[in-house]
Amino acid sequence: MRSPWFLSALAASLVSLSACAGQETVAPAAPTQAVFVGHPVSLIDVQGRCTLVKPDQSHLALDMEWPCQFSLGPDKQLRVETFNQVPIFLVERSEHMPAPSRDCLTKIQAVRLVKETFEVSDVSQFASCGPGQWDQKMYTALFRW
Repeated sequence: MRSPWFLSALAASLVSLSACAGQETVAPAAPTQAVFVGHPVSLIDVQGRCTLVKPDQSHLALDMEWPCQFSLGPDKQLRVETFNQVPIFLVERSEHMPAPSRDCLTKIQAVRLVKETFEVSDVSQFASCGPGQWDQKMYTALFRW
C-alpha cells in the first residue's frame, strides 16, 4: 500500500508536468533595434507597414508589411556592407506560404546612407525561409550606382 505522502508527491508532479506542457514556447524577438554607423536605428509598425526610425527620429516607410527585422551578421549585430564607401544594411520579412507548401515568401530591402541621406532600394522577393545570410550582392545589386 502506498503512503499518502507518495500519492501527494505523485499528484503534484503530474500537475507540474501538465503546467509545463501547456506553456507556449516563446520565439526570440526579431531584431528591430540596431546601431548603424554609430547611430541608433529601429523598425516599427506604422499602420501595418515596416517603417525605419532614423537617428533623427524621422520615419521612412519601407515597401514591406510588418513584421520585419534587420538582417544580422554572425555576431548578432546589424550586418553592414560597404560598397564605394557607402554603408548599406538590409531589412527583411519572411512569412510561410499557405499549406501544403513548406516554402516562405521572403522580402528584402536594402537601405544605404549617401551623404547623410537614407536611400532605400526596390524590394526583392523570393521563395525562401528567412532570416537569411545574404552575400554582398544582395546589399549592392538592389541599387543603381
